[in-house]
Amino acid sequence: VLQEIGLGADCVSFVFVDDQTMSDYHGRYVGVAEPTDVLSFPVQERDPDGELNLGDVVICTDQAARQAQRASHCYSFELEVLALHGLLHLLGYDHERDSGQMHSLELRLRPQISCRGAKL
Repeated sequence: VLQEIGLGADCVSFVFVDDQTMSDYHGRYVGVAEPTDVLSFPVQERDPDGELNLGDVVICTDQAARQAQRASHCYSFELEVLALHGLLHLLGYDHERDSGQMHSLELRLRPQISCRGAKL
């Protein structure tokens, strides 16, 4: 997916946490002390070598497991969907304000991250 949008593989960091840690982050940065599936922390700066660093995407593995089960698709696919969602936030997309632009892009990119039995 990163190649599809013209970025290198090391431009974003993914951090995987449990419900408690995500609740702490969500409370500290959003003001809602309960777990959520994904949070993005944009940086958008260049390191000393000139490589772009978009920021960090924090994914709650417990929430991902619950969402995968509810959606009847595999856990690894759910993690990839959340990684894509977080990445798009780092790129400046905001599904709450963009009239469906982010959602449309997610749907266009999802076939690149499919697993057997995934519902696209």
